[in-house]
Amino acid sequence: MSAIAAAYHPGRGRSHPAMDVRVCLDAMRRRGGDSIDTWSGACEAGAAPVARTAALGSGIALGVARYAWELPASGPPGIVRRNGLAIAADATLYYRADLRAKLASHGVHVDADVGSAELIIAAYQAFGAECPKHLEGDFAFVLWDDERSRLFAARDFAGRRTLFHARAGETLLIASTVAGLLADTRVPREMSMTTLATVAAGMWLHSHETGYRGIDELPAGHTLVATARGDVRIDRFWQPPSEHVRGRESLADASAQLRELLVRAVDERMSPSGATAVSLSGGWDSPAVYGAARLALGQVAGVFGASVPSASSHNGRSIRAVSISYPEGDPGREDEIIRDIVAGNGSFCAPEWIDVDTVPMFRDAERAAAARDEPFGHAYEEWNRELSRGARRVGARVILDGSGGDQLFQVSSVYLTDLLRGGHWLELARQWPTSGGKGWRQFYRGVVRPALPPALNRLVARARGMKPAPHYLDRNPPFWFRRQFLDEHGVMEREIAARPRPTAASHVIAEAHAFLLFPYFPRIMRLLAGFAVEEGVELRAPLMDERIVRFAVPRPWHERVKGKETKLTLRGAMRGVLPDSVLAPRPHRTGVTSAYFVRQVTGPGRPYFEAMLNDSRLADVGMIDPARLRRAWEAMLANPNDTLGALLHSTLQAELWLRGRMS
Repeated sequence: MSAIAAAYHPGRGRSHPAMDVRVCLDAMRRRGGDSIDTWSGACEAGAAPVARTAALGSGIALGVARYAWELPASGPPGIVRRNGLAIAADATLYYRADLRAKLASHGVHVDADVGSAELIIAAYQAFGAECPKHLEGDFAFVLWDDERSRLFAARDFAGRRTLFHARAGETLLIASTVAGLLADTRVPREMSMTTLATVAAGMWLHSHETGYRGIDELPAGHTLVATARGDVRIDRFWQPPSEHVRGRESLADASAQLRELLVRAVDERMSPSGATAVSLSGGWDSPAVYGAARLALGQVAGVFGASVPSASSHNGRSIRAVSISYPEGDPGREDEIIRDIVAGNGSFCAPEWIDVDTVPMFRDAERAAAARDEPFGHAYEEWNRELSRGARRVGARVILDGSGGDQLFQVSSVYLTDLLRGGHWLELARQWPTSGGKGWRQFYRGVVRPALPPALNRLVARARGMKPAPHYLDRNPPFWFRRQFLDEHGVMEREIAARPRPTAASHVIAEAHAFLLFPYFPRIMRLLAGFAVEEGVELRAPLMDERIVRFAVPRPWHERVKGKETKLTLRGAMRGVLPDSVLAPRPHRTGVTSAYFVRQVTGPGRPYFEAMLNDSRLADVGMIDPARLRRAWEAMLANPNDTLGALLHSTLQAELWLRGRMS
């Protein structure tokens, strides 16, 4: 990951874009500072047009800063210029040979060893503003098109690389972080109480407004175009697949397809040399990534249908597991399962173990919140940072995780809603008890309610004396938030208006769409990636490979769930790769972090919560009711549970963030 910045002043008057970019980069040294490059003025092949616009008082500058350890696939550390184009890119592209072949078919030829920035410029030459649709990888970039006098920016659909934008007078500023933009004193610093309330209430935060009213995030899967007229347009370029797959092939055939896709996705993302780490749990997502890495390295033999790269492609590469160890009796414990995974096929290299009780959830929480760009605080920040530190201890600069497995390969009880709406009532009758369903109330919430039109849902709720969220996936604020404050700041209205609308008729596919389109998930992805780069590694998610996404989203429900079993296709893809004992159905969930979470909240976190009860900035601005918040905390102490604890944690993190800005 790199820090990138751009400043574009399209009109007459003051314009010092190079200085503006340098100020942004200086404020983003946590994202890179070993190598800094800036550019302003004429491109190599476009001096005359830039000189013409400069004469009118406009200005353009780009900047990029990187760490020295970043991998060669990212390309040269500076601004790349070619044929009247200049680009600042924070990008790691995959399937590069496939992209080069596509470019060649459109008359654009690039060398095999060029970096990601050069490939993006070539894609722009071939496809123009449609180029992001042809890129596969983790990317955010800002490109200046001299001929068209326009600034073009884009961000990939998964959102691990970031871009934020703001107005500084007449100048449009773009930067990798909010801190980069705030370094310019002209950027407004007024806090957004609507965003703050949404975060503090543990809601999805569908809006792309940040904690500051003058700064917005460029959404994942979107482009930004700024023209010489001063117009700025933001458009979505990526949509998940919505077509149905009948599932005529067998589960074994679907699993074989997935295995080939996953092996290639992992192979593309592993470090080109040396060790690659895997954040390995005992579930099925990260173990599938670990198993695919073994296939890519030729460490697993005799797997029918596996696509294994040639031996020359894995010389000098290795895979290492980094895992969290939980004490015996803890519901999070998966130590024995993890040992079985790494010992599979007779090849054993012990995981880099991390004792969970040595990982603090509240490490200097007030200072951390004050330094944070935004009010949202990830409860497992230190947990994830420690995994990245473990990757460094085993000599890795790349760590792979299993992000995306839940969204792509399992489904909630909403598949029963599809059976209800489709008239498959006998199948519904068979599936309901095997899915663990009990009682009419649960049947209504999990099966009937998602099928109701919003107007009918509101009518039913009023009849029951309730004020529900309008959609079954939406979240209501917890009871300690003042309704008057929420209404005055339009919190619920903004959430409803900004919620992405899935395009699929099937509830199963629409739910997968929601998890891919809701801005909350790219926010989590980019936070995790940010923690990793600050610890010296690059975090990559093979399961969020676009080819896997396009395979998985339209798959039928019966490949995702069978009674209490889930992720049937993913588990099938690993038959013969992971031990049967790992892939077998389990009598209960493993890897549950709730006990650790509760220990941290009611133990080391307790002084922070009690300080908030005694003196709350959120209460001072009228957002929360202190008496109700105290009742919630007392309920947490009397009956600890991670659901209530998570809501309290969201409120606390917003409180600490606000406190750091009002003190």
